[in-house]
Amino acid sequence: MKKKGYILLIVALISLTLNWLPEIAHAQKEATEVTYTTATTSELMEMFLPYSIQNPYIEMTKNSAELMFQTEETATVIAKTNNHTQKITGNTENHQFTIENLKPGNNLVTITATTSDGKTESKTITINLPDKPNKKSKSFHDHSNNQTLTHRKKGHLL
Repeated sequence: MKKKGYILLIVALISLTLNWLPEIAHAQKEATEVTYTTATTSELMEMFLPYSIQNPYIEMTKNSAELMFQTEETATVIAKTNNHTQKITGNTENHQFTIENLKPGNNLVTITATTSDGKTESKTITINLPDKPNKKSKSFHDHSNNQTLTHRKKGHLL
């Protein structure tokens, strides 16, 4: 009796499957293609719209920091840190540059943007890099005030 029940169940499942196969085969597949585009600098900077010279985006690595921000008008940017002045090339509204050779401890960075009509806007930020970490320690500490920071180690975001 059980054997007949199992056989009947298997036959019912097979017939249902065979009835649905043509419908499944003719069903339209959803578009799952991935398209890659090359974004321009201004398109990339649109992702960072809330970042201004007063509140720049900062991404830190071992001894450098990459800054990104927008100005309302095209401007030339100068960054001063640790008695070193760096003029950023280009006269644009979207600014992205790297400040290198930062030292452990507090690094005062003054960013000055000058527009073509002579208006200047500046901001001094503190980037605090920890002393050389203990090799056994795997922690990173965010010591910077009022800034959005992203840490990278070996190319990976932390």
